[in-house]
Amino acid sequence: MNENKKLVRKQFISRIQNLVPEDKLRQEATLVTKLTQQKAWQMAKVIAVTMSQGFELNTMSLIKAAQAASKVVVIPRTLPKRQMEFVELNSATKFEKSAFGIQEPVNGQVYLPTDIDLIIVPGVAFTPNGHRLGFGGGYYDRYLARYKGQTISLALSAQVADEEAWPHESFDIDVQQVLTCLDK
Repeated sequence: MNENKKLVRKQFISRIQNLVPEDKLRQEATLVTKLTQQKAWQMAKVIAVTMSQGFELNTMSLIKAAQAASKVVVIPRTLPKRQMEFVELNSATKFEKSAFGIQEPVNGQVYLPTDIDLIIVPGVAFTPNGHRLGFGGGYYDRYLARYKGQTISLALSAQVADEEAWPHESFDIDVQQVLTCLDK
C-alpha cells in the first residue's frame, strides 16, 4: 500500500475524531437532508449503506430515513479475497463481529450489483470531483469496478480534501457525487 495514502488516511481520521460532537451531529443532519433531496435518492428503491462504526459519519439516521421512505436498505458483508456483497437489513437481520471487528449481517437476502440503485460510498476523505480515500482494504473499489448504478458520498467538513492530497491510482474508483457541508 502506498505509504503516502497511509499517512494521509491517519491525518484525516484524526481530523474527523477532533470534530466537536455538536458540530458533527449538525453536519450529519445537514448531509442526510441534502442526500434525501437528490434525485438519485428519491428514485432509488434499493439503497446500499454501511453500518457506521466509531468515528465515521453516523449512518443510522440515513438508514431510518430510507426505511421510512419504504426503500430497501442493504448493508455490506465481507467475503474472502477482499470481496463483499450487500445483504438486506431488516428486523430479522442477525449480526456477528467480523475479523475487522465490524458487525456484519450473517443472514438475509443478497442483492446483486444490478439490484442496487444507489450506493452511499463510505471513506476517510473525498475531493469535490469524486476522488475517494477509503479505509485501505480495497473492498469498495473492487465492488464499484463492477457496479453501474448511482454512487454518492457524504463528506463531513473534516473529510473534504484538495485534489492533490493523495495519489489517485488506476484501481481507485471515483464516486459520481460528493455532498459536503461546505456548499449550500
